[in-house]
Amino acid sequence: MNRIVVKVGTNILTTANRELDLNNLRQLTHQMAQVAQSTEYELVLVSSGAIICGRQVLNITCQSIPEKQAAASVGQPLLLKEYSLFFNQQGFHVGQILLTQDGLENPERKAHALDTIQTLLAKKVIPIINENDSVATDEIQFGDNDQLACQVAQLIQADLLILLSDIDGVYTQPPSTNSDAELISTLKELSPELLTTLSSTSIGPGTGGIKSKVIAAEKAAKSGIRTVIANGRSSSIILDIIQNKPVGTTFLPS
Repeated sequence: MNRIVVKVGTNILTTANRELDLNNLRQLTHQMAQVAQSTEYELVLVSSGAIICGRQVLNITCQSIPEKQAAASVGQPLLLKEYSLFFNQQGFHVGQILLTQDGLENPERKAHALDTIQTLLAKKVIPIINENDSVATDEIQFGDNDQLACQVAQLIQADLLILLSDIDGVYTQPPSTNSDAELISTLKELSPELLTTLSSTSIGPGTGGIKSKVIAAEKAAKSGIRTVIANGRSSSIILDIIQNKPVGTTFLPS
């Protein structure tokens, strides 16, 4: 059975008014449920979005780390509620797992996390994983769960990691400022020149940016995990990736 980790970024869960995008959340959940219904796949979801949900309730801008952590603590149960509702409509229950970098570096805690995930998968429950933003600070500032998704994929020995954001993949140049930028369909390794280009590319309200995703993707690929960065606003993107259609940027496992 193939194991898939899908990471949903803040940018594809946010509307133009910077509120939770329930329509896109619904269509993504529908795609993931289709995958999980197959006897060929087990699916784990790593999702951002708690801060967006909490910010709406608290009516704060989330400029500081304490504000972001407060918003995450309020928003996480609200986000899980929406996921639970949509997955329930497709016949699935969900289980919440909040992790921290320290926890995944501790062998005992790491083993417990793996046991929990595997038990949920055996029961056909969708594990929904997020960084415990109310106590952690690294991803809340820099990663938007990209590194966490990579670590989870490594932990469960996933066959495929899908990193979804509001961009089509990795480009030769920032597409927002260069009309001749070309989408890179496959990558085996990162050149210093490409990393420099990626450093000047920013996307949406999330904290990760394309560089964070590329670094996480390369790390996962070096662990033998095929990794794809793609646009999560496409109505069939997850299914297209699983069917090996030419979408996004694929990092070939090494």
